[in-house]
Amino acid sequence: MPPSVEAVCVDPKRVHEVWPTVAPLIKKAMARGDLGTFDCVEADVLSARALLWVAWADPFILGAAVTQIIGSEQGKVCLIVACGGKRVDLWLNLIEKIEEYAKAESCRCTRIMGRKGWARLLSDYQIARVVIEKDLR
Repeated sequence: MPPSVEAVCVDPKRVHEVWPTVAPLIKKAMARGDLGTFDCVEADVLSARALLWVAWADPFILGAAVTQIIGSEQGKVCLIVACGGKRVDLWLNLIEKIEEYAKAESCRCTRIMGRKGWARLLSDYQIARVVIEKDLR
């Protein structure tokens, strides 16, 4: 029987206690996605400009995500900045907790910028934008 896993939003006042455990997961996700720098995400989490979420299967953390609410011309967006961990099959459905949080904060959507693989895993998400690049090296 798979372990019980729950989504926990870490209290920003206590995030410094958890961050050393999850930082490698977030750093790896940032490196794979190449959509920002780990140092900026870390600074945002530690200063409470972003929230840290963990997939908790007592006594283990299986995954971690960082969210940030941003403004757009059409309204607020809950951006999932980074997400990583192990045994994603056990905790991927916990994204619903982040979606509930986003609705409570009057966000018009949740947005993920990352590898194409997330679109395959999250069937209710549509590819709305694409990041393309040209290598000039």
